[in-house]
Amino acid sequence: MQPTPLASLLLVVDNDDTAQTQRHWLEQAGYRVRPAVSLKEVEQACHAEKFDMVLVADVVEPRMKKAIGLMIRHFLPNAPILQMGRTRPDLEGNCFVTGGSPEDVLRSVSRILNSDDIPPAAL
Repeated sequence: MQPTPLASLLLVVDNDDTAQTQRHWLEQAGYRVRPAVSLKEVEQACHAEKFDMVLVADVVEPRMKKAIGLMIRHFLPNAPILQMGRTRPDLEGNCFVTGGSPEDVLRSVSRILNSDDIPPAAL
């Protein structure tokens, strides 16, 4: 599957090393990626630009994840959220889950961005 041209992704992870690694393979696949490793960085990113999708790593601390979910719903109410490395969503809203491998994530991102009829948590 081909990426949606110039789709913009907000990547929320727990540290800079993970952010750079995941950013690299997402950009190699053709996506524009803005990483965020803190609630403040998520807020700054949401003020600065609009995103087609938000990716949240499962390693993000649960209380921070809940606050991130609320912030995303405030700034990007219609943006799908893809939780990487989950089997069930733990964020409310238009939330999907996928495995944590680059292949799983890329396949899920492409499917979600290219389809209007995939129900949340179906991947």
